Amino acid sequence: MTPSQTDPYMWCIHGALQTPEVWDPLEGAFTMGGNKTLLFQLENLWQDDPGGFWEWAKNFCARVEQLGKGSRQVLIGYSLGGRLALHACLKKPGLWAAVVIIAADTGFQDDVHKARQIEIDRLWGQRFLEEDPGELIQEWDALPVFCGLPNLAFRELEKLDGKRIAAFFDRFSKGRQDDLLPRLKTLHAPPILYISGDKDIKYGKTGKALADQCPGVTHKVIKGAGHRVPWENREGFVKTVQNFLDLHL
Repeated sequence: MTPSQTDPYMWCIHGALQTPEVWDPLEGAFTMGGNKTLLFQLENLWQDDPGGFWEWAKNFCARVEQLGKGSRQVLIGYSLGGRLALHACLKKPGLWAAVVIIAADTGFQDDVHKARQIEIDRLWGQRFLEEDPGELIQEWDALPVFCGLPNLAFRELEKLDGKRIAAFFDRFSKGRQDDLLPRLKTLHAPPILYISGDKDIKYGKTGKALADQCPGVTHKVIKGAGHRVPWENREGFVKTVQNFLDLHL
């Protein structure tokens, strides 16, 4: 099908140790008013040299503008993909009709925490170079951030090599990210929906703080989900996002 000038795109950004195909189960889940078709575009963070956060955002927004050609753009990102989506949103706010952020951090405020996180991520990257990835991923899934829940999201570790993972962890470490909160406090558009699972206490607090301090942010909590909300409660996630899109598209 050839997209029309009014067909909105949804740009989907995956998380760490995920591939773009993780979004496949959600394609076609969202309906639009006025007989519009929401066209999925799956961003592949492994495809190019990641550079830095703002460099990535600049290049990504340029590609969106080129492909979109005047269409309305929706942006959705999970975890690391959510952090990157926030950068893209701040880089070119006028490019986006609506933004959905899932369990993503806005960044540290002090250099001590930044340095500590860079070291943590460097060590993870080094371990993916040296250790068996099958065993290491079990340790990854047991991290407290995942709320003790099994991974239900599609995963293709065989597509990822150790060197690429190590570079990925280093370049996109939260410790190398700016504190985005001051910018988000002044942002009135586009509308941002921040989603967290009810079992994810940490990012539930982040979402509430953002909604309290940022005029453009709405926070919704999905029951029966932890950190990986779209895959832990697909029905609740789709309903929440659909309601948000109905208001803004």
